[in-house]
Amino acid sequence: MKPETRTGTLPPIEQQPTPPDALLDRVVASSTPPERVEGVAVGRIDALDVDGRPTVSIDAWGLTGLPARSVVNVDAQRLGQAVALGFESADPLRPIILGFMIAPQAPVPVPVEARVDGKRVVLSAEQEIELRCGEAAIILTADGQIQLRGNYITSYATATQRILGGSVNLN
Repeated sequence: MKPETRTGTLPPIEQQPTPPDALLDRVVASSTPPERVEGVAVGRIDALDVDGRPTVSIDAWGLTGLPARSVVNVDAQRLGQAVALGFESADPLRPIILGFMIAPQAPVPVPVEARVDGKRVVLSAEQEIELRCGEAAIILTADGQIQLRGNYITSYATATQRILGGSVNLN
């Protein structure tokens, strides 16, 4: 049996494409909040009322301007920021701001200079630690070797200076 083919013209396509925001608004408008909320939802701080209390929106449920209680300080600098919301008595119309969502950040660069004010500094590595400055280096390895490398190596002592080893080789 041969499939039926149709020929002809298609109905005209809408001249103005629907902007993505309008599509999102339609989806949000058709969303309804659940009767009970078990767990946490993500919302956004919309505003602060005259008494400084925050109002929040939960876009996933199409809810806006909900008065919220908060366990963290909320000020005007936080407007528009995403928040984690819990709900009093599992009621979606009684949100409680539990905290702010942290935006991903670029990794913190390793400091070029380290200043330590304590009495002891410990650097630890599994295989090797190398301190290098120009042509000079101090290398510590996991098997117990210590290498001092440089064009000139000077050792000073105000008290006794001892060199101990299984054998000591001097030029």
